[in-house]
Amino acid sequence: MNSVWALLASIALIRTTLSNYLPEKLRLYISARFEEWTRRFNTDETMVFKDYQSSKMNQLFQAANLYPGESLPTISIPRVTVEKTENVRNLTFSMEKNTEMIDVYENIPMKWKYFSEYSQGMSKHEIRWYELSFHKEYKSLVTKCYLPYILERANKIKERNRVVQLHTAAHDFSTPKPVIIQHPMTFETLAMDGNLKKELVEDLDRFMNSKEYYQQIGKVWKRGYLLYGPPGTGKSSLIAAMANHLNFDIYNLNLSAVSSDFVLQNLLLSTANRSILVIEDIDCSIKFQNRESGIEQPIKYQQQNKVTLSGLLNFFDGILSCCGEGKILVATTNYKDRIDPALLRAGRMDMHIYLTYCTFSAFKQLALRYLEISDHSLFHHIQKLLPKVKVSPAEVAGELMKTRDPKASMEGLIKHLEEKLIADGNSEVSPKHHSSLSQTSNCQVHESSISLPLACNGASMDNVKSSGPKPDVSVKSKLTADGEGDNNFEKTDLVRDRSSGHNILQVIEDMEKELLSYKEAIIALQKKLCRTLNKLAEIKATI
Repeated sequence: MNSVWALLASIALIRTTLSNYLPEKLRLYISARFEEWTRRFNTDETMVFKDYQSSKMNQLFQAANLYPGESLPTISIPRVTVEKTENVRNLTFSMEKNTEMIDVYENIPMKWKYFSEYSQGMSKHEIRWYELSFHKEYKSLVTKCYLPYILERANKIKERNRVVQLHTAAHDFSTPKPVIIQHPMTFETLAMDGNLKKELVEDLDRFMNSKEYYQQIGKVWKRGYLLYGPPGTGKSSLIAAMANHLNFDIYNLNLSAVSSDFVLQNLLLSTANRSILVIEDIDCSIKFQNRESGIEQPIKYQQQNKVTLSGLLNFFDGILSCCGEGKILVATTNYKDRIDPALLRAGRMDMHIYLTYCTFSAFKQLALRYLEISDHSLFHHIQKLLPKVKVSPAEVAGELMKTRDPKASMEGLIKHLEEKLIADGNSEVSPKHHSSLSQTSNCQVHESSISLPLACNGASMDNVKSSGPKPDVSVKSKLTADGEGDNNFEKTDLVRDRSSGHNILQVIEDMEKELLSYKEAIIALQKKLCRTLNKLAEIKATI
């Protein structure tokens, strides 16, 4: 024991002597040679991943921070840090400082160590780093295979754990703090035509798995979708379903708030990779002229436009669109024909998706989701009504939500559809509702058509000249006393009408008065239209 202490004391004395009497360069040279000599007997090699490299976050450190944490819950380790923030979906596990773990890759042990300490000086800050140790004969495998594998796995973990956020451009170069999107809409719950939904999902999945293919053919890895159709048909819900399906952030861009083409380009550069850039109501954001329509844009709109059509085209597929990857551009409009065709071509809008009013296929999806039924005796009646009524899927869903009883819910929907059918001027409703409308006159008029020419400047209907055939002004009503005719008007009905004081003559006179009131209203409307057309002609002549 005394000999050991004597050896340690000798080493300390020699170290002190060398430190005090040898020049610094000589000391460094001796130290380097000593380390080189001891390294010959060491079979391991160590790589260090610091948190910051040249004032920028080290991607390998970030990957090492995510990758080992995936295995921590399943291995035995003394201390583990567990976190959960609002910006991640799942629990995150990480190594406690000054601890180590073993990862096995291709049957080769990889030893990870995590260190943390605070810097010396006035401004103290934490310095963090990982050390990866392995047998030196596997150095080539680590650099060429293991480290790229870690980067890839870390990216997948990051994409899987992050929550979808909404970014809104508020000013030229800055956006407010993004908010977490908690929209529950998914493709499983989206009421949409089944074939169209399947086609869209397959297109999205094919795009996400085609990064290498795009690089191979020399195209930018991006995709454009145009959503068009009547208002209230689910365009915004579809965007939310796309974001949840891909787990992509949404960047909502309001073109009317962008001051110039230059600012528009900078906003494009500020969007993150693997995100969805949305331009809602693109035909209303800026008054772009459809160059193929033959209609000139008013001068006041030309002066108000801050973003030009050329700038928007370059935004879609110009050189700056090559900056970044995995970006999806979605534009929405209610009127596709108002958009310049140059914006709609492939490479800018690759897939055009028409969202129409509620179809029977969409209704069945809604019935399955809200009422948990896939078939019912009333389905056939609803299937006949839906093509005749302009009703959005959201409106149908609202009717189905009123009660959980399937029969009562669908009866309420049928009543709602028939009321809309009547309000739209279509008389093809069920006999029950049709007879209720005819009770005031006790007479069914099966066919009625009124064709009136356009009257201008107060001219009478008889004096209007037309170059075409004389319009038919008639009311077709088939009434018979012997039971013949389309209205099935029986003799008993005539007797009942006379006994109640309402004979056929009185009914006809009432109908004539009603038609005359319609005629007067139409003439007044035509006068107003003529005055409006004259004013428009005067304005056009001054331009």
